[in-house]
Amino acid sequence: MVGTYSIPLVVLSIIVASLASYTALDMVQRITRQQSHQFRRYWLIGGGIAMGIGIWSMHFIGMLAYTLPVPVGYDVWITLLSLAIAVVVSYFALYSVTRGTLSTRRLMVGAFLMGIGISAMHYTGMEAMRMSPHMTYVPWIFTASILIAITVSGVALRLSFTLRGEHVDHPMLRKIGAAVVMGIAIAGMPYTGMAAVEYAPGSVSLAAHVDDDWLTITITSMTFSVL
Repeated sequence: MVGTYSIPLVVLSIIVASLASYTALDMVQRITRQQSHQFRRYWLIGGGIAMGIGIWSMHFIGMLAYTLPVPVGYDVWITLLSLAIAVVVSYFALYSVTRGTLSTRRLMVGAFLMGIGISAMHYTGMEAMRMSPHMTYVPWIFTASILIAITVSGVALRLSFTLRGEHVDHPMLRKIGAAVVMGIAIAGMPYTGMAAVEYAPGSVSLAAHVDDDWLTITITSMTFSVL
């Protein structure tokens, strides 16, 4: 069973990813400037929630962009679990790049953990699509999606750390440019992950179907408001 992509929703997911990336870069600067440990913790929690919602929303809109020949529903609790994973991963990312130094070793460890976390969020979200027979994955594409997540995480962490200073030339333009690059790169992981999925002919959804247009409008509105 083969699906098709809605190009407008694909573009929307990249826009959301870019906006989330810009918010992340801005959060890094704000957290770095905070002298009080208490306020830094508040900013980290708030930033983690905002970034997590942004990354998760991009992922979910990407899933909604993929239309199968049968109605698809999502398990609410598994979907919320994928959102929680995104928030935790985002908190960790902000914490990593707002510390005093970002050594090569710390960057590699951070990229690996963040990439694994993003992959866990994505495939947990995919599991929310309760299909029968159960979906399967092409091993090499599955592996490639995780490697992409780790690589993109490393680039994102390095960019965030580099642009966090107050004395960067043309900070606004640099942040916008970096956010667009990060947004496009981040979107590569879920779309690679979805390319790894194989649906059996005659598959049916085991979860209640909700109107895709309503879901898209609700998630997008919520995300733009939070970011």
